[in-house]
Amino acid sequence: PKPTQNPKWLQNGAQLLLGDPILRPYLPSFGCLFLPLLVDDNITMMEALHSFYHNDDQIVLKAILSVFCLGFAFLLWIRPINNHAATATNACNNPSCLRCHSTSQQHAQSFQSNVMMLRRLVQLEPELFRDMRGEIWDEVAIIEQRFESNHHNTSSSSFLKQLLELLTRTRRLITLKKSHDTTNEQNMIPLSPQEGQNPTVFFLQQLEAIPLHNIEACTKQHCPCIRLWKELHLPPNAPPVKLTGDIETLKTHFSVIREELLSAIQTNTATFHPFDDAVYEHANGKEQKQQEQQAEWSSIYLYRQGIKQVDTCKKYFSITTNILETMCPHRMGGCGFGSVYFSKLKQNTKVVEHCGPTNVRLRCHLPLAVPNKTSGSYLRVGEHCVSWEEGKPILFDDSFLHSAVYAGCNDSDGSSISSDQSSGDRIVLIVDFWHPSLSVADRTALGVLYPPGS
Repeated sequence: PKPTQNPKWLQNGAQLLLGDPILRPYLPSFGCLFLPLLVDDNITMMEALHSFYHNDDQIVLKAILSVFCLGFAFLLWIRPINNHAATATNACNNPSCLRCHSTSQQHAQSFQSNVMMLRRLVQLEPELFRDMRGEIWDEVAIIEQRFESNHHNTSSSSFLKQLLELLTRTRRLITLKKSHDTTNEQNMIPLSPQEGQNPTVFFLQQLEAIPLHNIEACTKQHCPCIRLWKELHLPPNAPPVKLTGDIETLKTHFSVIREELLSAIQTNTATFHPFDDAVYEHANGKEQKQQEQQAEWSSIYLYRQGIKQVDTCKKYFSITTNILETMCPHRMGGCGFGSVYFSKLKQNTKVVEHCGPTNVRLRCHLPLAVPNKTSGSYLRVGEHCVSWEEGKPILFDDSFLHSAVYAGCNDSDGSSISSDQSSGDRIVLIVDFWHPSLSVADRTALGVLYPPGS
């Protein structure tokens, strides 16, 4: 019998994967699983099978491997693959949070509207988006497929959705291996995707991916992020996006930023607000919470998901805001992925392991208050660890799995802040920067897809 009409998301997903140049060499073993999705009322299943295997002398091997893949897929059906964004164990309880609940109906509707707007803008202003990366559209297609699949809850569609998810992950693993091999052969900077890199919202392929940056290694490797560390002598015709020196600017103005923060804390004019307690825990384990000081991770936002907190910036942090807006051209503005905030960890606090929402940004910590006798405190990014030192910026890619532990100082006199409110606490200024490899067109497109407030 002729197959019934399949949902559009299944047809699009199958065509995307079967036509993918990366997956195509690996598809003979399980490509036939998607034949029911590609045929229509004018082609029978037997005709499709004949077309698929025509003039192929390895049909027996294909059949055997296909049966194996069917059995493996059945196991996946019994034990579903959880969506990494919606069911993450460290997801917060705020349903509007883009990082933790990116596949919710609210975000799906907003994203689909923004995609339509971007397509229209590309048609109206082709010159503006001439240098836009094609990988952005590739990721848009994957996200649209994921959104559409979430609206089908039958057992058969659940099975096929998991199979599509499996193949999507397979594609990324193949890309990862090829990227790793190419990097080793040519001694190049590794490109995404990389092991341990799993952003929850938007994953742009073929973008430089280094978990933890430092100025010496970046200079030696000619990494694009060197533009953030220091001002370079560029030719007169260099594009404006390469104006540099953001981190050097923050380091130079460390004392001014710190004094403005301490003034706000000591006069109780600015208040830290705790994050959802689902994203942090006691450094010694949850069972210790009742016996020792309560863990806490809190913040004062200057820019939250791309939206400027006007009252806070104007009343309490006008100097810091001016530095960010006039001397940091790579600060991530005009996009919902970009934030700037003061982050405070109380003693014995651990920020649980998590990945950020995207790899199109790099995150900077400017340590403002770190107790002198701190021990057992660190920021871990992938397999790398680094400790905070006052006035010494840290730049990392938060799309990699990362966490932070602050054990506190050994005694109450170790803190460099005199206020009782913050005695012994670690405070850093967190600034999100655009990935320096992104063009103006890339940034504009991402700002349309994820506008401030997303």
